[in-house]
Amino acid sequence: MEQNVQEILLDLHAAENRCQDFEKKYGLRSEFFFDASSNGWLDDNGNPDFAEWSGFYKIKLDREKHYRSLILQQSPYIHQLKNILIDVDNS
Repeated sequence: MEQNVQEILLDLHAAENRCQDFEKKYGLRSEFFFDASSNGWLDDNGNPDFAEWSGFYKIKLDREKHYRSLILQQSPYIHQLKNILIDVDNS
């Protein structure tokens, strides 16, 4: 089932909120945590929070990717911006 922009935004915000909860708890930004976890630099000692955090960060990245794709296709604001940029480039 394909999600619309509003559904993607809801998922994205929920994932970001959960990531922020973990960031506050562990004092580490999600992107740094994810890099360390992905590269085997994180000693997780079997901490279940880390698996959950990683999952929410992956959801965040996935929803950002889908959002960018849909918004470029569907947003009238982005379309207008593209036209302005084209006009500026042609002057």
